[in-house]
Amino acid sequence: MKLKNILTTPGWHRSLFIRRTLAGFFLLLAAVLFIHSLFSTDPRVAVFVTDIQAGSVIHSTDMELRAIPPELVPEGALTDTADAEGRISASTITSGEIVTAPRFVGNELIASFVINDIDNPLSEELNMVPLKLADPSILPLLHHGDTISVVSQDPETGLAQTIASGGRVILVGEANTSDPSTLLIALPETTARTVAAASLHSPLAVVLTGERAQ
Repeated sequence: MKLKNILTTPGWHRSLFIRRTLAGFFLLLAAVLFIHSLFSTDPRVAVFVTDIQAGSVIHSTDMELRAIPPELVPEGALTDTADAEGRISASTITSGEIVTAPRFVGNELIASFVINDIDNPLSEELNMVPLKLADPSILPLLHHGDTISVVSQDPETGLAQTIASGGRVILVGEANTSDPSTLLIALPETTARTVAAASLHSPLAVVLTGERAQ
């Protein structure tokens, strides 16, 4: 049967021809894309394929490797999904984001912060300190990366006293638990120890400072 007759005559033969033509086109397109991927010089980096809530454990199914143009790859991008598996997300993650180490609770995240503590410049190692606040009502107002001061009550005067400033919020709500009243913050080592000790015998509160408090 001639091609013209097939195309102009409605029926099974025309439908079959169209389906076969489309199948051949998509097969050819897939082959072209596969060959292009073999010769592509773009680096393959880990990319999130699901939306992830802050404080969640990262699973292998949350990521995949994709070829990304070099100019779009951020510093610290991971090239192996295994490097992120099992870690805790420090903030909400959106599908399509490139996986970088500072997105997780850990040393890389702490190192990415600038601690604005006048009494403790960046000469000390930064530590993470969990705080169970006396009044957790402020927690919904806090975001990952916020700058805060830690406040306690002077046992002699009963007045508020600042025991740490320039802390940075790492995680709101303790990871892997159902307790939403815990706050994880980063502070220089000496200040972190002071805050940890104070939390043992005195109720603590935090005050939002920095740019978002303006």
